[in-house]
Amino acid sequence: MAIRKVVKYGDPILRKKLKPVNFEELAPQLPALLQDMEETCLAVHGVGLAANQIGLDMRLALILIPESDKKDAPLKRIVIINPEFIEKTGEIIEEEGCLSLPGLWVEVPRATEVTIQFLNEHGEKVKVRARGLLAKAFQHEMDHLDGHLFIDHANPALKPAIKKELKKLRPTWN
Repeated sequence: MAIRKVVKYGDPILRKKLKPVNFEELAPQLPALLQDMEETCLAVHGVGLAANQIGLDMRLALILIPESDKKDAPLKRIVIINPEFIEKTGEIIEEEGCLSLPGLWVEVPRATEVTIQFLNEHGEKVKVRARGLLAKAFQHEMDHLDGHLFIDHANPALKPAIKKELKKLRPTWN
């Protein structure tokens, strides 16, 4: 398996609404692809990774989240294929970052609770209600699948400062 290069801000694929996956066509290559995505996510200390972040045009993402609140809890891998929101409720504003914009952290509003429906890595239809970090991760990764970035949700008054910070950070990205 391999650690893939993470696509950085400015690459057009990050702004593209990704194509739905035909699970039967993807199934033969899915285990290797998911292994690469997981290794990549772990290597860059991420919580999630969308397919376009490694240059692929498919509605697929994975999330790696601790199984419990215990320190050093094992990570649970959640694979979301062709996800859709069923419901979003509440709002919280928290700092967020992204593997495709390394070093940038911005406060953005997110729903406190979400319900989503998707295919899992076995092609089974799943419906999940999430709160906390998992709800935030679902929203962040699903934004990627729709060609949106977390900075799109930032307070408009912060946009000039975000642009200035991005200009400073971009030369540090490899």
